[in-house]
Amino acid sequence: MAATSVRFERIAVEEAYIIPEMMEVQARNMPVRSDVPTEMQQYVFRSLLDLGDGRIKTMDDDGIATQVCLLASIAIQDIDPVQGNELCALANDRLAEAAKKYPGRITGLAGFAPLDPERAAREIERAVAQKGLKGAVVNSHSRGEYLDDPKFFPIFETLQALDVPLYIHPRDPSPQMIKPFEVFGFKVGWSWAAETGTHIVRLIGNGVFDRFPRLKIVIGHMGEGLPFHLDRIDNRYFWEHEMAGRTPALKRKPSDYMHDNIAVTTSGMNFTPALLMTIQMLGVDNILFAADYPFEDVKASVKAIDDAPIADSDKRKIFSGNAKRVFKL
Repeated sequence: MAATSVRFERIAVEEAYIIPEMMEVQARNMPVRSDVPTEMQQYVFRSLLDLGDGRIKTMDDDGIATQVCLLASIAIQDIDPVQGNELCALANDRLAEAAKKYPGRITGLAGFAPLDPERAAREIERAVAQKGLKGAVVNSHSRGEYLDDPKFFPIFETLQALDVPLYIHPRDPSPQMIKPFEVFGFKVGWSWAAETGTHIVRLIGNGVFDRFPRLKIVIGHMGEGLPFHLDRIDNRYFWEHEMAGRTPALKRKPSDYMHDNIAVTTSGMNFTPALLMTIQMLGVDNILFAADYPFEDVKASVKAIDDAPIADSDKRKIFSGNAKRVFKL
């Protein structure tokens, strides 16, 4: 199929920002590796801090109608959670102000610090119900703790009651698993996917979606590899139980939760075979467009879907229709 000439509304749903008050905290967690920031680092930091006209101009240049913005501050989950949630509240307010200034162009998800689950749940509720944000975002584990631990269930209870999704964004693997992944140049491309995919497996395998059946999770990078393993995950899940003489605790197959409770985005995966297989495994209704601004080439992300050998009706779903449904835009 030839590249389409049809113009599409494009909603990008994993687009990063940060506020100055968080930059120092983040810099301590992810320090610049050189005495003088590189040109790429300067571009990324400048872009992250801009929730104004510069961001809008870049969106116009790249053909993006709307950004769903995510707080890019992994360190917030590792500091004192009271301070973390206070900083998240400040960031959530700034994002809500930008959404009000640029209606229809900028919106986003609420940041929170999970290690104080009750306070985190209250901040999510405030940011969504009072400030108009469209869900919440977390960067996988917090000090090595994962959200399948029942102590974090107030967060899921709040998300399900509000009927808004949680975006689980990658980060470095947890302290208990990071050592084998320390191969320079492969952190983002491999270890982040393994970390986030493992988080989703924990949520599925430990029954979170049986307890919260209407909970919706969004993950990036074409599902962090999970769509390509679903058949084997199902097969070996039941095999392991049979071998051990145990009755499966889950009410459904693992892949059923992937189909019904998980949506995935295209962020950073401008690769047609991966897109086609993800459509085959999860269905086109579970795939959302994301460019991963400012960490990826947005024009290349747009072109990858524009040129994909799929129907224009499916491109519209991926570019905007599915995001409107999932995030209630």
